[in-house]
Amino acid sequence: MFTRDGRDAIQIKKYPNRRYYDATRSRHVTLQEVYDLIVTGHDVCVTDSRTGDDITNLVLAQILLEKDQPKLNLFPTAVLHMLVRTNRNALRATFERFYGPFLSIMASSQKQMDTYFRKAMQGQMMTPMDWADGIMQAFARSGATSVKSENETAASQPPSEEGELDELRAQLAALKQRLDAFAAERTAANDDS
Repeated sequence: MFTRDGRDAIQIKKYPNRRYYDATRSRHVTLQEVYDLIVTGHDVCVTDSRTGDDITNLVLAQILLEKDQPKLNLFPTAVLHMLVRTNRNALRATFERFYGPFLSIMASSQKQMDTYFRKAMQGQMMTPMDWADGIMQAFARSGATSVKSENETAASQPPSEEGELDELRAQLAALKQRLDAFAAERTAANDDS
């Protein structure tokens, strides 16, 4: 199994007795060790040992519930209600539409941050502006914003750090408004039914 960026995912098999087996490294692991693998940047693919079904999402949800509960507070209650109530296919399409661009930006940002720290440790410092510029480019590529690039609007003027921060804040506020509106629409639709 490969991840989105082409890397191999660590293959984990889950047995009925709640034990996990790392087939990539040929050893038994605990749920805590699976969590640690993910936190350190590895991707995992978990399959049911009996059926061969991919249960990665189920195990990731279990990890959130058992090992990282505070992250669940990031989701508004309305979104969690929507998750429980909504048809699976409709929910998948909705999440891909609303969260897809954000998730690709977040993944790109994380990769850039890893690169930034790796270069810093090797003495090849990148400036924070280089990193922020990379995030903005990833955001523009994702289609999550239709704001013109600063190169188009002010070709002769170098961008200011404050202006870039204001632009990022505005884009995050717009994204939050879209998510809040979506959650309100879903709540209203569910109340009507």
